[in-house]
Amino acid sequence: MRVVLCGVGGVGRNVTRLLRARPDYRVAAACSRNPALVGRDIGELAGVPPLGVAVSGDLDTALREPADLLLVATTSFLSQVAGDVRRGIERGLNVITTAEEAAFPWIIDAELAGQLDELARARGVSVIGVGLNPGFIFDALLLTASGIAWDVRAIRIGRVVDVSRFSAAIQRRLGIGFTAERFAAGVEAGSITGHVGFPQSFHLAARCLGVRIERIESGFEPLIADRPHDGENLRVEPGTTAGFVQRYRAICGGRPWMSAEFVAHVDPPAAGYEAADSIHVDGYNTLNLAIDPGCQPQLGTAAMIANVMPRLAEARPGYLTVADLALPHARPTTDAFT
Repeated sequence: MRVVLCGVGGVGRNVTRLLRARPDYRVAAACSRNPALVGRDIGELAGVPPLGVAVSGDLDTALREPADLLLVATTSFLSQVAGDVRRGIERGLNVITTAEEAAFPWIIDAELAGQLDELARARGVSVIGVGLNPGFIFDALLLTASGIAWDVRAIRIGRVVDVSRFSAAIQRRLGIGFTAERFAAGVEAGSITGHVGFPQSFHLAARCLGVRIERIESGFEPLIADRPHDGENLRVEPGTTAGFVQRYRAICGGRPWMSAEFVAHVDPPAAGYEAADSIHVDGYNTLNLAIDPGCQPQLGTAAMIANVMPRLAEARPGYLTVADLALPHARPTTDAFT
């Protein structure tokens, strides 16, 4: 499978490392809007030997290379990736995007989602928004676990994530390194978003399990550092945000049906947390699923993307969700990514 990368940040580089270790996959082309990366070999950027693929400065150039799939890994928001997704479809490529809003785009812009779906069907290709979360933990894993449930009366899901390895730009967008006042102002202005994608996961689960969501309630609280934290990419000073807690719940039938708590921190143990993922399904056959330690966000995201690629190639044309795919699973690899 020949893959074009649109965006060569952390996700694009990790996907490059993994695809290099899989005999039947290769990166055919790559592009970036960062001038400092244009002309660099994608293999060298990913920390592996050169692959002979120079990063171009625009997607049209990258799409001139024969390919099977386009990966758009640039931002979280549907409106900002839709143009690149459309160009991939028009070139006859299957498309994966890591934009969290694209995991269930109909609640963001039903008209745009319908247009992309119609175009993908006309071109005979498939499109999906997927990553670790949304995509796996609150989505594919939750739905797979529900396979042994008699009924689903309520769902509680939780994540504690170490974000210290995220890029400085992503940490700042999440809400790391601000005073409480600037954090609150950034949340109100929309420049600080925290983790994006809860409504998408909630609506996907509701659609699959036959529930109608009446409304979604949310809360967003900063965790203030009492000492400095020297991260790989960002230093957090005392009195500024070292993390945050987000809480979401979907109200169905007048009561909470699905709730989520997401804790992000540059040093979770320092704040009394340990990285972990959990799913609780309340019903006649109650289920409790825990992953300890929690899923590693960078490596897990790249793996989910790569493992979805062959399933997307097998899927029906159109705009899909993970619930429309056969079960993704790991593929044979060498140790070339180490």
